[in-house]
Amino acid sequence: AELAKLKGKKGHHCSVNTGYGIATVQGPVTFSPTKSLSSGPGGISSSTGLFTAARDGIYTLTYSLRADNTAGEKAVWVWMRKNEQQISGTYHWSHYTGPSGGVAEQGGRTMIVQLVKGDTVDVYCQDCSAGVYYFSFCVSEE
Repeated sequence: AELAKLKGKKGHHCSVNTGYGIATVQGPVTFSPTKSLSSGPGGISSSTGLFTAARDGIYTLTYSLRADNTAGEKAVWVWMRKNEQQISGTYHWSHYTGPSGGVAEQGGRTMIVQLVKGDTVDVYCQDCSAGVYYFSFCVSEE
């Protein structure tokens, strides 16, 4: 009876990484299992960072982050992927070019995509070695 109640419900899933920083290079952002909320079918894997669509539909994807860059560090490059392919228009780039000091900035993206059952989405760090903090990733079925 409980399964029948959930079957028609839309899914909403959020994962947050509030640790001291993400320094991933060429890999997906992963999350602490205690910092994830999920309702409805599907979910975001804390160990891989992947959301797998439980059914066909239209989904809203959102990520946000704080990037910290200091003089001499590489730029932060982040984007969303669908089935391991970059989703156009979802990148965040942050770079500080001053001779000393640094900058901290907030950024993120929201995108509406069509997924079929089994499609995966995640957020990929091409280079987060400068430091990314307070990272969140949410997926909502429309």
